[in-house]
Amino acid sequence: MVIMAGGRGTRFWPVSTTRRPKQFLDLLGELTMLQLTAERARSLCGPEDVYVVAGADHAGLVSQQLPWLPRANLLCEPVGRNTAACIAWSSAVLSHRGRSGSPMLVIPSDHRVEDTEGFAATVRTALPAAMDGWLTTIGIPPDRPATGYGYLRRGRSIEEGVWQVETFREKPDLRTAREYLASGDYLWNAGMFLWRVDAILESLRRHLPTVLRSAEGLASETSPSLEDYGGIRSISIDYGVMERAERVAMVEAGFDWDDVGDWIAARRVGAGRGRTMEVESGDCTVWNPGRLTVLLGVESLSVVETDRATLVMSDRYAQKLKEVVARLEREEPDLV
Repeated sequence: MVIMAGGRGTRFWPVSTTRRPKQFLDLLGELTMLQLTAERARSLCGPEDVYVVAGADHAGLVSQQLPWLPRANLLCEPVGRNTAACIAWSSAVLSHRGRSGSPMLVIPSDHRVEDTEGFAATVRTALPAAMDGWLTTIGIPPDRPATGYGYLRRGRSIEEGVWQVETFREKPDLRTAREYLASGDYLWNAGMFLWRVDAILESLRRHLPTVLRSAEGLASETSPSLEDYGGIRSISIDYGVMERAERVAMVEAGFDWDDVGDWIAARRVGAGRGRTMEVESGDCTVWNPGRLTVLLGVESLSVVETDRATLVMSDRYAQKLKEVVARLEREEPDLV
């Protein structure tokens, strides 16, 4: 199993920073997002079969939070190069270590999945198709017309509980998302995959040959140089492989899921901090540990305070927080 623990979590600023991105934060309770993900991994395999791909600057955090992880299973990227590079490199490492015919489950480190048994059952449903050479993804049954996710259209049945992916759809507008939800044919694309190591390597060889060649050149390394890794093309596995491959299957998730992608999602899963008093207010997220926050006559806001910065943000502008972080990188780099 490969846990992708890169990413900066900019939509959770100012709590998430480059020094400690959201996957290393305890947004949902006592354990961090990475630790919760790793616990799900350990429900399916032993620690020797768990791999984590993370930024080199965060290697210490990974080792601190997952002390049981074998050091050789921590793959440190000197720079993020998107999911295709991450998957190509980790697949090449597994193949180099004699695991080319083994199943490989790839999951992000920052998703909320509370039903560990349902997660394990879903993976077991997908396993036969994956071992038969299908590139298998886990689709999330939509419960709202979300415009922030890509969608998978369910095609013909391959076997019990497994369907061919007929088409990938990009993030839709609200009207289209409502049509997808009403049809019952579409599932959210959550970026969780199961395949045989040699199957994904062959697909990478066919669709992203230069990415794979670079990754295979680093198959014996756990901490490549910036010069070697930074030259790999930056592209997502969805764009580079999944949308172009012929044998792509999906299973329906048998568990509740949330990507906890921003402060609005944090509200959805109850991830606030601190005491609040709401007077004629509602639908707000508050992160202000140890203090009382009074909300008077406001709604659809996020109020987030740390010892260095305060964010007050309307829900309508949640997706623009990345732009704010980019500006701070230029003007106030110590704050990000």
